[in-house]
Amino acid sequence: MALMTLLAVHVLPTQVRVLHDPVSSYRLTPYRPWTIVSKVSLSIAAGGTIIGLAGLLGRHAVVACVLLALFAISTALLTIMPMDARDTASTTGGRVHNALAFIGFASVTAAALVVGSALLEAGFDEAAIWSTVLGGVMAVGAAGLLIGAAAQRTNLFGLFERLIYAGFILWFILIGITEF
Repeated sequence: MALMTLLAVHVLPTQVRVLHDPVSSYRLTPYRPWTIVSKVSLSIAAGGTIIGLAGLLGRHAVVACVLLALFAISTALLTIMPMDARDTASTTGGRVHNALAFIGFASVTAAALVVGSALLEAGFDEAAIWSTVLGGVMAVGAAGLLIGAAAQRTNLFGLFERLIYAGFILWFILIGITEF
């Protein structure tokens, strides 16, 4: 569901600039309900991934499960904490939104990297490689966001954020496939 709603808002006439604007910008358009569905779906997907990892890796998944719980909670809270609109003054709500997004992105990236190691130890070699690669994709996206922010160059913010999204959505799919 998250993938479908995110794909939909990317092709609808939202006026959101994909390379520049954050994914949360879609919430500031008439398609706001679609973004809420995507966030709730992502939180549910994280919950399913927690269950899958616990069954697949047992106690070796504890750290990743805690990290995924952080992702699920922060992503769910984003449904009630919108970002600040482009070219407006920063608000407390907008700063909380940014902090929640940072927590979510950092925790899911760390979870994928931690799980890569645990999958390798459990004998899931291919899944371990892909988990690490997808964690790396998310880390590259996060590094792009941080470097752009530090250099005050946000012209590719949207691209780097979508790289993170692609990484964790594919990672959720990977864990679901590995479980079966």
